[in-house]
Amino acid sequence: MSARSMAGAFGDMLKHLDGIAVSDTLNLAPKAYDPTSESTDEFAYLSDDAIPKKLGKAVVIGVIDDAMPFAHQRLTLKGKTARVASIWMQGAATDPSPPGSVGADLPFGRELRGAQISNLLGKLNTSELPDEDSLYRATGAIDFGRGSIQSGAFSANHGSGVVDLAAGFEPDDKDAPNFPVMAVSLPPEVTRDTLGTFSPIYIIMGVLHLVHRTRRLCRWLEKKQKLAEGSVKLPLVINLSYGLSAGPKDGSGAIEAFMDAVSAQTGTDIGPVTFVLPMGNQRLNQLHGVLDPGTDATLGWQLQPDDPTPSFVEFWGSHLDAQPKDPMQLVVDLPNAPRPERTDFESHGSYQVLQIDGQEVGRAYLQWHPSDAGGRELITLVVPPTVPQEVGAPYISAGTWQVSVDTADRGLVHTYVQRDDAVRGFGGGGRQSNLRDDAYRVYDETGRKILHDPPGTATGVQRTGSVNAFANGGLQIRVGGSYDNADQPPAPYSSLGRPDQGRPLEGDKVAPSDRSPELPGMVCMGSLSGSRQALDGTSVACPQVTREIAMLLSKGKLPATSPKDLRDAYLNL
Repeated sequence: MSARSMAGAFGDMLKHLDGIAVSDTLNLAPKAYDPTSESTDEFAYLSDDAIPKKLGKAVVIGVIDDAMPFAHQRLTLKGKTARVASIWMQGAATDPSPPGSVGADLPFGRELRGAQISNLLGKLNTSELPDEDSLYRATGAIDFGRGSIQSGAFSANHGSGVVDLAAGFEPDDKDAPNFPVMAVSLPPEVTRDTLGTFSPIYIIMGVLHLVHRTRRLCRWLEKKQKLAEGSVKLPLVINLSYGLSAGPKDGSGAIEAFMDAVSAQTGTDIGPVTFVLPMGNQRLNQLHGVLDPGTDATLGWQLQPDDPTPSFVEFWGSHLDAQPKDPMQLVVDLPNAPRPERTDFESHGSYQVLQIDGQEVGRAYLQWHPSDAGGRELITLVVPPTVPQEVGAPYISAGTWQVSVDTADRGLVHTYVQRDDAVRGFGGGGRQSNLRDDAYRVYDETGRKILHDPPGTATGVQRTGSVNAFANGGLQIRVGGSYDNADQPPAPYSSLGRPDQGRPLEGDKVAPSDRSPELPGMVCMGSLSGSRQALDGTSVACPQVTREIAMLLSKGKLPATSPKDLRDAYLNL
């Protein structure tokens, strides 16, 4: 029920999707899911020759990412039959005359099922669909007339590499039919917005879609094979190679709490649902710091010149049993300012404008973030760009602010700078701000990067705690990155967890994210069949673990009883 309640919390937002999603993606009159659409060969989840021969070995691999090439040869059997059972293209324009009722229950975007993709594959290299580009245009996956970013047309992109490492097989691989794919392509606007403003609603709805369509695939297979209802319970392993640098990072964030709720509620008509996420790539980016309110210590916050976007930093108090009556306050000291500026919050759920000599320089928001048996105080500081975007638009000067908190001694305060850079190929974006600490050293005396915080440095800028904010759930599997050799030293960028979480700092599992220090990236498929790319980061370590879990489940080497049993068994291998 908690998963359903959390999804229901987005109800008001769903009513106002016209202010969030691109207008031509909206389904203004969604209908209830119609299972009769599954009964026709045209709209089946899989063509007959893609049905797993032994359902006891079948595992569904779910991927939520950007612009996944569902017709790629490595996602087919012999290049003619789709292994992708369903793909929800969240950023595609709705079909003005949808076939049957496929995707009619979705609030935006367009869905394709396996049989539809197989039908399109049969038309490839003909006058109707002369190449893969024309296939993607015919389905709305690529549409240059819409004026939005068409990342599916990139020769290489994040989603193609991730889905390949998670679920790609050679077309004649005998094991390939055991791993049907469920996919959700996020809108390009979500990938472009590294602040993650609207990513929770798209990701949470994507998860619900994968779980629902996997459940429907199980029921469809039962009818197809004339088996008893409820007898097919395919496990679902979901890969999400996305993340943020700021957030509670204690399991109470929307994404991680929702995923834990979904995993904990193992249904009677589906196998365990397991989530695999990357640790993140922020270890050395100086985006995490710790303040001790019992001292006069401050942290520097470096705002970059020529930054066209606002910058955000969060201050998270320690866990408290109850909401305090005397709120935490923020103190900021700007370069060349006559005096520090201090907030004067009287209650949680309010904001204050920060001014220096009558000029607005930022806004601070105070919230109470509830969690199990209490909660945490949160102050979010937002400042304007450092370069005006138009005449008269607000902006501030670049430079280093000194920031601290003023509060009763209620434990350490964790400071997280939100990601604010540009994603390659998407344009826009800002220049990443970061924290400054005189005691922090990037390199040791030999010129090597320092990968761990020196002993005894529990405050100041920290490498620990740089973990992806989406990846702190209790049932998730978190993956760090390493070099691809026998020793597997950690990749310098691979983020670290927090020591007080009781989990391995480098990640629950570590997988290659670079071939070597001299050869960055792992080789994976590009957007078109036959193409290749080198993609790096923990985003590519993560799907390798997703794939390994699916393979072990298929071979009966992991228990398909509950996500916790599965996770514990896998981590103990």
